[in-house]
Amino acid sequence: MFENTKLIICDIDGTLVVTHQTMSERARAAVRKLREHGILFGVASGRNIGDLKYIVGTWGFTDLDVIVGLNGSELYDGIHDEVYKYFQMEPEWIKETFDIMRPFKHNPVMYHGKAYMCGVYDEKVHFSVQFTKSDFVVAKSEADFYQEPNAKIMFRVNEKDMPAVEARAKEFESPYYKANKTQTTLMEFQNREASKAYALEQFCKLNGFGLENVVAFGDTTNDNEMLKAAGIGVCMINGSDDTKAMADIITTKPVEEDGWVDFIENVFFKEKGW
Repeated sequence: MFENTKLIICDIDGTLVVTHQTMSERARAAVRKLREHGILFGVASGRNIGDLKYIVGTWGFTDLDVIVGLNGSELYDGIHDEVYKYFQMEPEWIKETFDIMRPFKHNPVMYHGKAYMCGVYDEKVHFSVQFTKSDFVVAKSEADFYQEPNAKIMFRVNEKDMPAVEARAKEFESPYYKANKTQTTLMEFQNREASKAYALEQFCKLNGFGLENVVAFGDTTNDNEMLKAAGIGVCMINGSDDTKAMADIITTKPVEEDGWVDFIENVFFKEKGW
């Protein structure tokens, strides 16, 4: 099944690690073993490349082969040490998302240069900026969020409201941008052309192999296109139903039980005889 695999790429939160927790030593050892055997390894996340480099650095990795950031609006090609940026949200689109979200209590958050811009500096924002040692700025008004193009706009909501948020986002679906639930309390809006799959495909082209040579791991909606595009897509058993429907394989253990590394050790390594 994995005889032609050249790259393994993984979502982070809910896949490699429980959100805001560190990678286990067992998983780190598996990554090192993959790379020792010539398998490229990378991560794909909704966070920006700066935050992702910081996070994987705390795990002991300073030279990952690929990092897909902002759900595909950024790509770091570690083979050539180059950064690429793709599809942005136009200011008028960002303004429209506020109208979509207006019926719900929410806290808007956006990457603003190297800082986070938020509507309210609450406990969730505090935890995020502390986790990545980032700066933050509190917006003076809603209009601060749509002064210029940006990769995405995020809205933190109450978990009980999320089904209604998803329904309203679907009701006001745009030809220009899309809505993705990335956590049970987080709805993100991004250019419709942006996806982890697109950035992954660009990395493959830059490095002389195809998507058929990729094994991709994920757990929720913003991973769907990546899992569908990869030669083999693997969803965590703790993943959302829509992501499981996209996957070729579902792990037998959840992220809380290191389900990713369990799969690598007992399926991937076993087939390889490693």
